Amino acid sequence: MQTTRFTRLHGMMLAGMLTLVIAPGPAFDPEAQAGDRGKLEGTWLIETTRVNCDTREPLSAPFPTVHTYLRGGTVLDIGAAPPPDPVVTRSAAHGIWERTGDRTFRERFHSFSFNAAGVHVLTVEVTFTRSLIQGKDAETDEIIGIGTGKFFTPTGVLVGEGCAADRGRRFVFEEEE
Repeated sequence: MQTTRFTRLHGMMLAGMLTLVIAPGPAFDPEAQAGDRGKLEGTWLIETTRVNCDTREPLSAPFPTVHTYLRGGTVLDIGAAPPPDPVVTRSAAHGIWERTGDRTFRERFHSFSFNAAGVHVLTVEVTFTRSLIQGKDAETDEIIGIGTGKFFTPTGVLVGEGCAADRGRRFVFEEEE
């Protein structure tokens, strides 16, 4: 039974990768990306800090996350936050985003946390409001945000909440000399 699940998963991953290789389209065209300067779409290297929800005072050391915003309103996130007990690993997060103003956005995503035995112990739902600070070029664009997280048992019972603040920069190619 487990072999079938992994075979199906590998087949879906292969199909997705082939789609990206065979039909890159305008979303992956470097000239199209250059025209997106000042927009949210793209990959961002973000430093996130857990904060007190009322005072915004830091509760943790900053940790790295990477967010990729795709055209059409999909967001992918992976981070390296120190996990709360009994969590050992966290899945990548998948979610949605939308524009709320000229350079403001909101996003919502889910991830899953597992204990040392690989058992699903938490579902995490995060909502962020974001502002884009346009720099002189794509390399100097910045993103800032404040978010709330809700922690649920696998059966959907809310067991905790928290807040985070972050700041990041667009991931770009370095200029060749």
